[in-house]
Amino acid sequence: MRRYTVTDGVVIKRHALPSGDLVVTLLGRLGKWRAVARKGTLPGGNVGRLSLFHDVTVQFYRRKDEDLALLTQVQLNGALPGLSDTNTYPYAHLLCELADALTVDVHLEARVYDYLTSGLRGLASHHDPELVALLYAWRLLGVAGLAPRLAACVACGTPAPLVALDVAAGGLTCDRDRSGPALTAAEVGELRLLVSGGMAEALASEMPRRDRHWGLLEAYVTYHVRELRSFAAAAHAGAA
Repeated sequence: MRRYTVTDGVVIKRHALPSGDLVVTLLGRLGKWRAVARKGTLPGGNVGRLSLFHDVTVQFYRRKDEDLALLTQVQLNGALPGLSDTNTYPYAHLLCELADALTVDVHLEARVYDYLTSGLRGLASHHDPELVALLYAWRLLGVAGLAPRLAACVACGTPAPLVALDVAAGGLTCDRDRSGPALTAAEVGELRLLVSGGMAEALASEMPRRDRHWGLLEAYVTYHVRELRSFAAAAHAGAA
């Protein structure tokens, strides 16, 4: 007898096969898993609900010896049409790729899923999707326990002034122990706001040096997580 499971998840990867079947990777509170929608088995236009970045509720079953779950029903949990826009897509791709990278061999899926869905909704609704992407990328790192230490120098513990970000050490450094990209006092304040400040305050800020913050974020993620291909498109979208 088939045992069906119903759960929520975000489509973070999608691959159409020549056969017409669709293979997707979903990230949800119960974990990250791969599933297949067989051609002609889903009712109506349900396959269209499995677009990238969609937050869906799915019904599926899996045989013990199979890697792929078989999807039997898909329900969309609120449409986010703005994510397909060329100005927003690169940021959604970045958040999904980062969430994917952060959920390898660790059990962080529930908290990562909550932040990812919140970030995707923010991208679709906020007037400044680039700022949303920067903010939520740092918050996803925080969920994974990888947030940089910004309160005091990571080398000697002095609280101020802090003038550089030592990517390898994972935090700010003072002038005496300076290591890594130099930062102005304003950039230090902005970085603190992105990493651990109030969400509303961060989303209301200007942050004129976006290119600077993209460089810091990419260097940090590359060192502490892995290289993400989506950074190039996200940084280019911000510069456009």
